[in-house]
Amino acid sequence: MENQQVNKLMERNLKLINADATLEEASIKMKQAGCGFLPVGVENTLEGIITDRDIVVRAIAEGRDPTREIVRDYMTSTVCCCKESDTLKDAAQVMSENHVSRLVVKDENDNICGILTFGRIIRSNDNKQETSEVVERATGKAA
Repeated sequence: MENQQVNKLMERNLKLINADATLEEASIKMKQAGCGFLPVGVENTLEGIITDRDIVVRAIAEGRDPTREIVRDYMTSTVCCCKESDTLKDAAQVMSENHVSRLVVKDENDNICGILTFGRIIRSNDNKQETSEVVERATGKAA
């Protein structure tokens, strides 16, 4: 499994949320999907990302009503991506360079096809040597 590709570990059950959806709707969608991260957009038009932390820290902790606030106002517009054919080491490098732990995955036609998280790499990769190298590349520290 040396140089395993992203497509082997990425989450394919991708849930996009519309930028005009409420934070409550985003929270419900995250709960249903069992994740804390949603790409924002329609079909293959990616506008940003919203995380559970965005909702809690930037909205709820500030006293905002999640039933009235919309995703567009709390999402991050900068989206870090990788290709499904990239190696896990390449994806970890993108994570490190951008200080993120989640990437939107695109196919060879630049269509959104999944999500890769640092946690999934750690939990799902059976190759301990490769996992160690990925952790080192993503964090800049030996595992």
